[in-house]
Amino acid sequence: MSLVVQIKRRKMGRHRPLNIVLVLPRYYNPEKGQHHKPFMIFPNIVLPTLASITPEPHKVSIMDENVEDLYIPDDTDLVAITAYTRNVQRGYQIADACRAKGIPVIMGGIHVSFMVEEALQHCDSVISGEGESLWPQILEDVQNDDIKAVYKGGQSQDLNDLPVPRWDLLKLDKYFKPVPTLKMPIMSIQTSRGCPHKCDFCTVPVFAGSKMRYRDPEHLLREIDAYGAEFFSIADDNLIVNPDAAADLFKTLARRNVGWFGFFDTQTLKRPELVELAAKAGCRRAFLGIESIHPNELATVNKKFNRPEKYEDLIKLFHKNGIAVDVGILFGFEDESLESTIETIEELKRCKVETAIFSVMTPFPGTALYNRTEDKLIHKDWDRYTGEEVVWAREGTDPEMTRKLLQYAFEKFYSVPSILQRIASPRSHAQRKLLAMVSNLRFRNIIKYRFPEPLPPNFHSQRATASV
Repeated sequence: MSLVVQIKRRKMGRHRPLNIVLVLPRYYNPEKGQHHKPFMIFPNIVLPTLASITPEPHKVSIMDENVEDLYIPDDTDLVAITAYTRNVQRGYQIADACRAKGIPVIMGGIHVSFMVEEALQHCDSVISGEGESLWPQILEDVQNDDIKAVYKGGQSQDLNDLPVPRWDLLKLDKYFKPVPTLKMPIMSIQTSRGCPHKCDFCTVPVFAGSKMRYRDPEHLLREIDAYGAEFFSIADDNLIVNPDAAADLFKTLARRNVGWFGFFDTQTLKRPELVELAAKAGCRRAFLGIESIHPNELATVNKKFNRPEKYEDLIKLFHKNGIAVDVGILFGFEDESLESTIETIEELKRCKVETAIFSVMTPFPGTALYNRTEDKLIHKDWDRYTGEEVVWAREGTDPEMTRKLLQYAFEKFYSVPSILQRIASPRSHAQRKLLAMVSNLRFRNIIKYRFPEPLPPNFHSQRATASV
């Protein structure tokens, strides 16, 4: 039997339209010293999609707290909040404030899907899993004062049923543009959900499923034409899991003159023709989650399919086709040291990687890593689950040293000599060089905000074999 939450507010009546506010909480907490915003804020695709699904005559608006001050009108009938782990506590604050005024609140997103009981302490209802197909029924339940405590969406969404998102409800001029002359910011499109890989630290296979679901690429052309944007982020977690589907997608995108970036994996090297097709279709940047250049570290997080000895060939393949490469590198492995960090930076420089995202391996709720380490968590202050600090304790490790290694990696990789070595080579593709230079300068600008305290003067001279 479904649990019914009784909301103390005026009766709505079945035919009375609702005033709905969809909210994305800010990703940072100034009260905890997090004074820097992420420097690339993209329009979130979840809330504009829900807005598009919302039937008339309901009225819907979107508040993205990352680009505007939060405002919830007093006549609001429903607030819906989507949140990740790093911004869920801000989401709870907003939910508590709304409920104090008698406004019902429903929450969804990856974090609350795995922390349902926690979320229900702050909201009236939780969507566990994908919520698009449930949304019309949820609104009807709100009208009838019969909202359920939990709506289980699972991985039920048919992607071909998704409408064109209501981007017109966002303040698009407030979001990141890689080039100031672009008319619009980088917009998101999605062609698939799921991932068959089971990396210990990743929420994707548990939230979106390990079985891939695909969308007819023709639907994407409809969205591209509706946006009028010149550059896109393809929000798929892995574009080349199914090579045939990837080829069909790239050939379809080639029919429009737009630029885009997407997420690839290291298995791309087995199908080099896909990279050529992607380049012809407008791909300008590719993100690779290589995580580590050390096989023993990869094995500990169930990512042995990454082959460090093949990284250079893979990066060269993208560069050959004029595509810049961004990589993800993890810190927090048990046997890492200053020496291993230096090896990683030198290898990335040698391969002329354009940009690198360095982060601390973090056990997010729902992941295998979280399930394995929950009894070792230092705290559950979700605001601090940003990938910039260690939040779980292991025997023989030093969280402060990991933090210093992370800072060292950022400072050395984005030093002026490193930028010149990686980007200013005469062999670099001109367009790739320009975009990479802009990104590197932006990273240099935010390092001082992420790491306000300088490293000890003798940090580099510490014994290279001193492990964390």
